[in-house]
Amino acid sequence: MKKFICKKTTALLLTGSLLFGTTVPAYAQEIMDSGFDYAAGNSDIVYFGGTEALAENTARYALIYKIGIGLTIENHTAYIYSECKTYENCDISVTAELQRLDKDWKTIKTYKASESSSRLCSIDKSYLVTSGHDYRVKVTVSVTDGSKTETDTQYGNVQTCYSLLETEQQ
Repeated sequence: MKKFICKKTTALLLTGSLLFGTTVPAYAQEIMDSGFDYAAGNSDIVYFGGTEALAENTARYALIYKIGIGLTIENHTAYIYSECKTYENCDISVTAELQRLDKDWKTIKTYKASESSSRLCSIDKSYLVTSGHDYRVKVTVSVTDGSKTETDTQYGNVQTCYSLLETEQQ
């Protein structure tokens, strides 16, 4: 009986040391210029990119890892987020266009950012919008590593700006 308890205790101690001795990766949250907390789950960031499987499991891009687009509207303020991540250090330019639907999509505000020899370029801005309209973000990225260039344009999800009265009724 003593031998059984001793083996059980030893097994528990070994299991505990394995569990507490393993390392867990830690990730830092990026701080965004607009003050809106995208990481809190208040926004849907849509990602497009090279990790999407196509025919025969080939990557969509050789340089672009992914393109992210986020748009949230709160209290007549549109919070715009866009990013381009690359597989390796490249020259990256990102253009984010806030568009409003008036029979067709019209650009009402344009933001640009660029990075040299980097793996990330992002835009994080806010803009006042009017109620009763649908909005979206159009993002165009261009990435070059010196020998080749990739360019792509993607569109984020549509968001509607409601008046305060409409939001109270919902």
